[in-house]
Amino acid sequence: MTGRHVVFLESNLTGSGYEALAAARRAGHRVTFLTRDLPMYLAPGHERLDLSLVDEVVTCETNDPAAVVAAVRALDRPADAIVAVGEWHMISGAEASRALALPGPDPAGVRAARDKSATRRLCAAAGVPVPGFARVRDPEEVYGLGLAHPWVVKPLDDGGSNGVRLCRDPDEAADHVRLLLKDTHNERGQRKIPAALVEEYVDGPEVSVELLVRGGEVRVLAVTAKQLGELPYFCETGHQVPAALGSGLDERCAEVAARSLAAVGFDFGAAHVELRLAADGPRLIEINCRPAGDRITRLVALSTGVDLPAELVALYLDPARPLPVPEHRQSAAIAFLPAAAGVVSAVAGADTAARLPGVVDVSLYVEPGTRVPALPDSTARHGHVVTVAPTGPQALARARTAADAVTVTTSA
Repeated sequence: MTGRHVVFLESNLTGSGYEALAAARRAGHRVTFLTRDLPMYLAPGHERLDLSLVDEVVTCETNDPAAVVAAVRALDRPADAIVAVGEWHMISGAEASRALALPGPDPAGVRAARDKSATRRLCAAAGVPVPGFARVRDPEEVYGLGLAHPWVVKPLDDGGSNGVRLCRDPDEAADHVRLLLKDTHNERGQRKIPAALVEEYVDGPEVSVELLVRGGEVRVLAVTAKQLGELPYFCETGHQVPAALGSGLDERCAEVAARSLAAVGFDFGAAHVELRLAADGPRLIEINCRPAGDRITRLVALSTGVDLPAELVALYLDPARPLPVPEHRQSAAIAFLPAAAGVVSAVAGADTAARLPGVVDVSLYVEPGTRVPALPDSTARHGHVVTVAPTGPQALARARTAADAVTVTTSA
């Protein structure tokens, strides 16, 4: 099915959005990109948008579903689908699609997933295992919660590990809640819910489940093992597909993820569900109603043969099409180059890294002259390396070796 018109509502900056644009272009579709800030996508310091993937760029207030509807109605050619692949605009995309009678998820389900406290409440009511939690609107509320220490304190509706911190006691938690409540808008200019989530810390490995959903049909494509940096932050330093947890844990994670989507009412599209493995099994951490970022979709494609962003675009254009069936082919991994704050003065070793065994992609987000801020979240990176190998640990080891071969020099 070619020659359709796909409108993309913004994108993330970590891969899957750009992969979806490229997939639509490969399939011969017309691609319109709606954004409120095109220069953001072209700035250094993260993966940049290739404008050759886009037929037209339309600027509008993408945070407002009514403005999105008006912009789509004003296009020269009617849209066949509005596809949002970034965390920030899933609600706008769902509401605009519903208003224009186009395929898309139930907006209520997306809103429930975007509010982490609503996710916890609905999932707990449905019997989905979640950490003990509380929603607080005032720092003083953390005293006397009755939750076991330590706690994870986070915004209700942010993304990219922004503002997520481990707090050892109520005093630390109160200070962090106070800090979160001062930050009233996210990086896309959207007003944040004026509350925070406090939850019991689950001390165990973190994984994610990558899925496609259509009504009551859920297709699990992969379980991803996630690599994290040092506490108290939760910065993601790499990923491995498949997780291959053993002892039936992959299947248990897939089951919890599918049950969580049903609990919040997410019924159409891609989902990236994050879990922590406690001693007695998986606990839901959060639901993201969009494809995984961090090039996890690339790892899924290399490992299973399923191009998730391409399948997502095809699903929006033909909701009745069969969902893909993954096949294990090999393991794949990604390692990120951690960023040091300052001005980049030199970059070396990328060619060497690209020649190492199993390396399929070396990507740098910076160049000499790029100023890198000090950020305790997943956006502070210099680049990434993607590798393949027969097993996950081998792929991850190869990725780390290749990443270590790249040197980025910064000065204050």
